[in-house]
Amino acid sequence: MSSSAAAIQHKRVKVKAKAVTSDDGSGLGATTAAAMVIGFATSSIMMSTIMQVGPTYLEPVYGNVLAHQWFTSGIVISMAVGAALGSRLWRGLTTGLTAGSSKADARTERLIGAALDVAALLTALAPWRTALLFQESRWLGPVWGPVVTHVSLAAPVAAASGFIAAVSVARLLHGRRTAWAAAHGAAGVHSGCQGLLLVAGYAALSSVMIKLLGRRGRLLLLVAPTIAAVVFGVLTLGSDPRCANGMTARNNVGSAYHMLSRAESVTGWVTVSDEAERRLRLLRSGHSIIGGHWNETQESIFGIFYYADAVRLVSSRRSRRRTNERALIIGLGIGVAARSLHEQGVKVDVVELDPAVYRAAVDFFSLPRNLHGVYLQDGRRFIDDAADGSYDYIVHDVFTGGSVPAVLFSQSAVAQLSRILAPRGVLAMNYVGMLSDTRTLHHVAHTLRSAFAHVRCFAESIEDPTGVTNMMFFASQKPIAFAPGALRNSSNPDTIRARVLADMEDNEVSIVYDEQSVRLITDAWNPLPKWLAPAAQVHWHAMRDMFPDEYWLNY
Repeated sequence: MSSSAAAIQHKRVKVKAKAVTSDDGSGLGATTAAAMVIGFATSSIMMSTIMQVGPTYLEPVYGNVLAHQWFTSGIVISMAVGAALGSRLWRGLTTGLTAGSSKADARTERLIGAALDVAALLTALAPWRTALLFQESRWLGPVWGPVVTHVSLAAPVAAASGFIAAVSVARLLHGRRTAWAAAHGAAGVHSGCQGLLLVAGYAALSSVMIKLLGRRGRLLLLVAPTIAAVVFGVLTLGSDPRCANGMTARNNVGSAYHMLSRAESVTGWVTVSDEAERRLRLLRSGHSIIGGHWNETQESIFGIFYYADAVRLVSSRRSRRRTNERALIIGLGIGVAARSLHEQGVKVDVVELDPAVYRAAVDFFSLPRNLHGVYLQDGRRFIDDAADGSYDYIVHDVFTGGSVPAVLFSQSAVAQLSRILAPRGVLAMNYVGMLSDTRTLHHVAHTLRSAFAHVRCFAESIEDPTGVTNMMFFASQKPIAFAPGALRNSSNPDTIRARVLADMEDNEVSIVYDEQSVRLITDAWNPLPKWLAPAAQVHWHAMRDMFPDEYWLNY
């Protein structure tokens, strides 16, 4: 043996013999300490990633409300189960061992490595399991579907993290009472299928590191679970279109819907598809259709979007000169309101959170490229920063995935909308819910009335009070009245726009309530996410009735 090799071997022996000692004299092996630090760091990375990826992965099939509703509770329960199992196994395997025993260290390392192996394997296979569960999403329904899928998707990572934490703490407290400070890793931002496989990679790599530190057993057997996880991950990347961003050949195999565009973006999966049978084009974000048009006429398939045109038909606006009018669109969709107001000579500013939605509106739904301004940012931040009296009209339509971003319906947000409107300006705010849910409806109306002197509401349909429907609130400091015949005055009465506007006043929603029974929705007290959960379930069923499962499972 050369002198350099001997020095290396001597150094290795010294490191293995070294212990992290506590005040009571009990020893913690260096490799065990390293395994625990790696385990803690990897758990932090895996949990940070799965907390982001989990709901995002389910959102295209179940919508954002249902995907988040029980996720945190499931994570906590899974961690508790993992911790209980880890604590019980460790006690069972170390009964009778003395404090600082090398056997206790060896068993701690093996338990942590085994937990990471299981997490790696199960997470690498997660896209396959969830794909099978997605196929049964209609049978599972909007309540049990997300629960069962989260158990399959996120529970292994959460349970492994709880398991590692319990085993590590049990070893630290074995025969002593000192505290331990563990290093925590910082997770990067990952999403979707690739995020899941990254979690599997973290676990597999950390398992190998721990095993190589101790090097007990044959190398091939030690790394076999890691090799299996890598193989499963590579197979998943090559076979599951959800693991690829952008169009793939598999997206249009055997489907009645011809996909034109797909991208995983800040609000989830955004796709554009054509349906040949009814000759329509759809813009989808997650588990909701945020717009669509009939291919022959390019008219919106959702008539409610034409309600926004009524902002220019309010009598207080029609009596004034129509020069240099400005409009703000918060939430673009396919751009029905933006394009209509632009064609009427209004200077239109668009605020849209998701760049993929804007690109789809321009590339596939004829949104003009020469709008006055396009701002790809958070709507609340934009209205907080906008100048007083900037706009004559504001169209506020931010519904997606079965719910609305609650922060844009609070009293503070409504006050900002009022501030940036001109004195005779008009707000059109689309709210999606059930007419029978008068509690939520009255609170939203009450909050609007805190900033606007006049508020009226018109539903897309008033025939089914228990179904989810679009409701357009109009708000202004001036009376909201339409001149006789203004809504029916159209040069082309056969268009969808003309028919929808002609019937709008027939669908007015009467909102009368006792002011003692309602309160303002604020940033600090905002019950909309909780209150709209039942509507999200109804919306999920409505979307599945409107379009078949093959459409929703192809994204």
